[in-house]
Amino acid sequence: MNAPCFEVADIVRAAGTRFIEKHRSRVSWQHLRVLRAFKRCRTAVLGDHQDQCSRCGQQAIFYNSCRNRHCGKCQTNARNHWRTDREKELLNVPYVHVVFTLPHQLSPLALANKRIIYDRLLRASAATLLDDC
Repeated sequence: MNAPCFEVADIVRAAGTRFIEKHRSRVSWQHLRVLRAFKRCRTAVLGDHQDQCSRCGQQAIFYNSCRNRHCGKCQTNARNHWRTDREKELLNVPYVHVVFTLPHQLSPLALANKRIIYDRLLRASAATLLDDC
């Protein structure tokens, strides 16, 4: 698989400061932390380490990653490992992904009465799935 032409970090480095200045009132400190991590990811700012090929001895310097849980580049291996582990748990049967939702107007009611509303939603969803129609 070829490396992409540009990454999220490239976009953050190119336009992140302008974006933050323009939308400062809507950017939380958590967002700023993530953007800062992306900007610094795999740059000299985070330091580097040297690897050496065990066969030919060629050495290469690699910049350290941010290891932020939102960073697609840093978390790709962890995500793939997690997915592989979950696939081992699957039964050898076809699976179907079904989503049941509530109308947006019921959100305040659901937030105030989580146990009752979600119990009813799950019961209605189960009944729907078990119906022979």
